[in-house]
Amino acid sequence: MNLLNEFTTNEVILLEQAGIIVENKEYSNDEIKRCENKIGEFIMNHSMKTNEISELSNKYSRILSVLIREE
Repeated sequence: MNLLNEFTTNEVILLEQAGIIVENKEYSNDEIKRCENKIGEFIMNHSMKTNEISELSNKYSRILSVLIREE
């Protein structure tokens, strides 16, 4: 899966905010899994500081759905 082809500009920005550098390439299943884990860690770490777990979960829900579907 190519993340740049799969996600909107705003979703790519969210991925970058989570620490994922999005490249124009085909991502392997292992790389996709690492992206999922990184998003989960970002949500949990950020939420511990700001108590915004549901807001962040909603922002990243479509991204996670696409990544999980592609595994």
